[in-house]
Amino acid sequence: MRNSWYALLALLFVTLTSRAQTSTLPTQTPPATPPATVQPATPALDPTHNALDRHLIRWHDEMQKVQTLAMRCVRDDISKVYSTKDTFEGTIHFLKPNYVILQMQKKGKPEIFEKVISTGTYLYQFVPAQKEIRVYQALNPKSGQATDDNALSFLFGMKPEDAKRRYDLKLAKEDQHYIYVDINPKLPGDKAEFMKARVVLNKDNFLPRQLWFQQPNTDEVIWDIPVIQSGVKLEKKDFAAPTVPKDWKMVQGQAPTTETPPRVVRPTNR
Repeated sequence: MRNSWYALLALLFVTLTSRAQTSTLPTQTPPATPPATVQPATPALDPTHNALDRHLIRWHDEMQKVQTLAMRCVRDDISKVYSTKDTFEGTIHFLKPNYVILQMQKKGKPEIFEKVISTGTYLYQFVPAQKEIRVYQALNPKSGQATDDNALSFLFGMKPEDAKRRYDLKLAKEDQHYIYVDINPKLPGDKAEFMKARVVLNKDNFLPRQLWFQQPNTDEVIWDIPVIQSGVKLEKKDFAAPTVPKDWKMVQGQAPTTETPPRVVRPTNR
């Protein structure tokens, strides 16, 4: 299964919360410097006349207040190629800036599960098929914010101007309860992760209710969040490194062979 960083709503939404890091193991040759990317111009905001801008500003302001979240989630992975749908259910706990515990299991098959723990220093990914816990070094967030290049920064800290510069955003609709924002990537790196997406926000508190995105291969991922609580009591000690289960082993996450590191930890349990 290939989940882009949008799958973590979770990643927080993060799939898996923060992006995967390159291994700390030494490499024979340094990676080549990627070509410079031309950044789109930063658009001006007009909250007085533009409802989307007004919502983006409110969204950003409300997310700055969030320190902790506890969520119950359902994720559907839809394969267009194989005409299949896999459903995972579980929970996500989040403590600013980058502490996360994600636990999901396949509906009807609890032995197939996903678990990711971000301790703020390291990210631990459980891989049941290999009975491994893979360890990646976490990025250091800036100024108390989530990492710049992941779903957490978009959902919980990205300034409206930066969001509009990086993504083509459209207010699809709004009703009594929800606000629907369509998202299309502008930058090559984001286009490699997803073709288009939609986030649905609760109108009363601007916390996410649903996130849908379509990958470049046309597969779809839908995160539904029927229960989300802000301000729950969570502490850093709750996000401690995991104990290795019997017959499992802990291994260093391997650096990719390509020049560009992966943007997220990809689940490999199927």
